[in-house]
Amino acid sequence: TTHKGNVNKFIFLGFNSNAVYNLLLFTLVFIIYIVTIFGNLLIIMLVNYSKTLHSPMYFFLSQLSISDIMLTTDIAPHMLHIVLQEWTSISFSEFCGSNVIDYLFCDLYPLVELSCSDTSKVQIEATLLSFPVLILPFLVIVVSYTYIVLTILKMSSFSGRLKSFSTCSSHLTVVFIFYGTLIAAYLIPKKGQSQMINKIMSLLYTVFTPFVNPFIYSLRNKEIKDNIKMLYINKRRFNQNL
Repeated sequence: TTHKGNVNKFIFLGFNSNAVYNLLLFTLVFIIYIVTIFGNLLIIMLVNYSKTLHSPMYFFLSQLSISDIMLTTDIAPHMLHIVLQEWTSISFSEFCGSNVIDYLFCDLYPLVELSCSDTSKVQIEATLLSFPVLILPFLVIVVSYTYIVLTILKMSSFSGRLKSFSTCSSHLTVVFIFYGTLIAAYLIPKKGQSQMINKIMSLLYTVFTPFVNPFIYSLRNKEIKDNIKMLYINKRRFNQNL
């Protein structure tokens, strides 16, 4: 069905704040993005460079780093453009009515709200898909860490238990931030929910989580630290021999 006045582009409002606030936000997100890219690239390089890290655990950590780079690169650059320009547009047709999206990037629900057709089926499908994609992995992680905690409690060494709990707590914090914000964004009804809160939650799972993952899962690891030191020592030796 065609509609009179069909739009061919969408306008993103971003945070719709003053220029100083947007500049500060741009600087913060840009620094986080750069650190995310370099931190994850460092992990990928170390895992490929060091034979001591050629194990399934580090292989999957490098895959996590690749996923984090892809996720944040898919969203962050355009988000930075929106924040810096205060608003921006993308071309798009098969919509009508308002073309203003009060969001930071082209996410599903803000886009669906602009549709002139019945979107109830799309929303039901999105909710149903959220269970195998979000709820099931989240439950598997929680169950896994429950068994890990039970194993830690059986350890005789207090210092060992303390160190293990410290590691698990940092892991679980990232898991809850990531899955918690995703569940809030895609499963909890949006009616009456603050749009500012929605934007902040989107920043948490698209920008903040990929930023902290290298520090939580890899860079705190003793083997990773040892390989970074070895890489630094080899670089110094190479420069001295030039």
